[in-house]
Amino acid sequence: MVALHGKVSPHWADQIALDLISQSNVSPSSVLTCCSGISPSGAVHVGNLRDVFTASFVVQSLRNLGQPARLIHSWDNFDRFRKVPYGVPPSFAEFIGKPLSHVPDPGDCHASYAKHHEQIFEASLGALGIEMAYRDQSVLYQSGIYRSAIEEAIRARREIYDILARFRTQEGSDAQREQYVPVTIYCKRCFKDTTQIQSIEVTGDLFSYRCTSCRNEDVLSLETDTNVKLPWKIDWAMRWRHEGTVFEPGGKDHATRGGSFEVASEIALKVYHTPPPRFQPYEFVGLKGQVGKMSGSSGALITPGDILKIYQPEVLRWVFAQTPPTRAFDIVVDETLVRIYDSFDGAHSTQRQGTNNVGTERALSLASLPDRQVYPVPFRHLAHFADIVQGNRQAIEEIFTRIGTPYPKHTFEERLQKVEAWLTLYASERTVLRDTQDDAYYQTLTPEEKKWLASLCLWLDDKQPPPTLPEATEKVYAIPKEGLSEESDARPKQKRFFQIVYHLLFGKDSGPRLGTFMAAVPSEKYIKLIDFRTVTMGG
Repeated sequence: MVALHGKVSPHWADQIALDLISQSNVSPSSVLTCCSGISPSGAVHVGNLRDVFTASFVVQSLRNLGQPARLIHSWDNFDRFRKVPYGVPPSFAEFIGKPLSHVPDPGDCHASYAKHHEQIFEASLGALGIEMAYRDQSVLYQSGIYRSAIEEAIRARREIYDILARFRTQEGSDAQREQYVPVTIYCKRCFKDTTQIQSIEVTGDLFSYRCTSCRNEDVLSLETDTNVKLPWKIDWAMRWRHEGTVFEPGGKDHATRGGSFEVASEIALKVYHTPPPRFQPYEFVGLKGQVGKMSGSSGALITPGDILKIYQPEVLRWVFAQTPPTRAFDIVVDETLVRIYDSFDGAHSTQRQGTNNVGTERALSLASLPDRQVYPVPFRHLAHFADIVQGNRQAIEEIFTRIGTPYPKHTFEERLQKVEAWLTLYASERTVLRDTQDDAYYQTLTPEEKKWLASLCLWLDDKQPPPTLPEATEKVYAIPKEGLSEESDARPKQKRFFQIVYHLLFGKDSGPRLGTFMAAVPSEKYIKLIDFRTVTMGG
């Protein structure tokens, strides 16, 4: 069993792995196959990672338990090109009906439309430390490897019709049952699936068809031709047997009553005489701030490559590892991204203290990658100071030294790059020092508030060397308390003081922790923005 500190892991991936191993027909030497699959109908969005991560974490758990396992990902690129996605030239409508693998790459940088999206996604999976065997369904179908399975489906076509009919709301007829053939034919001339079967030989291996797109009339022989494909639910069942699949996740829509999994399971049992795999439905992943489900064909998406510009691989793995498949969640790209990094760093901190619960500890284990070390340099500090130092790494290093957490450049460089990308791409507000004093704002302050600023500037003038973090923190909280009794609640005045300083420094009501800022940034870089003592004396 997967155990941490003597306790059995309750993590969802470990529980699935234990269930798979407990099956009576699984021997210790059996290689268990877990699968995922995606149709590359457009750019593969970050939500699709849930399919891959769910299978990948289960494989990782099986191996941790000593059970050999393999991970297979199918590219369903023999599916039809259904519509022209967002960002693709309208002229590509001419390819609708062809397999995705037979549509050219609009950017002319890959062998096909499908390969373009596949290889970009595979590169992201490599960066995330996910290793898997890829199955190109277009290649497999056209190699003839599925020929016997297709023949089985045709021989059982009436039984398949009956299975499908039981899950349909509209009743079929005897004539439809007799005419039903469970295959899709791509026309030999135009290679579109706009074909109509005219007749089928008694043996079931020879079809005559007519194409409604190019008007071609032809004959297809299962013995020699490979321009034929099984429809989705039959194809899924067939592949379970072909790969020996024991586990496969899928979106919750597949798990509904009469959904794809239930129908494919019955076909697997009755036609292919193979048990369906353990199926794990999962909730969909959203994108915080975006309405609706991400879609590769609509353009409303962020790809894994996009998200890895702002997430370190281990942090993204952590997000998926700690969230059970049955729970929906959003990929965060707004200001709450700081909390994601804080949560990840906090889990590492409590791990060093030995106070993590077993579930958190296991999620960290699944999130980690070999031969890499992630340094818990505070994302929020980097985000606050990156703009102020304008990319000066040495200045960042000096800031961390001043606030008592010395991080050399090599420990924060990777995360700083994520911060800089996030600030450019997603941050709604940036922490940039103003160019000049805001005299008009200063004139709106009360005499007491002006006195707070004068006290702060006087203290900064006298503070040589620069204040330490504890000294600066104590001072900025103490200034608004001057003259208050011990029983008084100073928090409203402290909040107001911080807002005033932030406004004068950055033009907004929030910013980095004020004590941290005062300790980190030499006062000569900003004191002119808050020093109005000559104005006060002149007044």
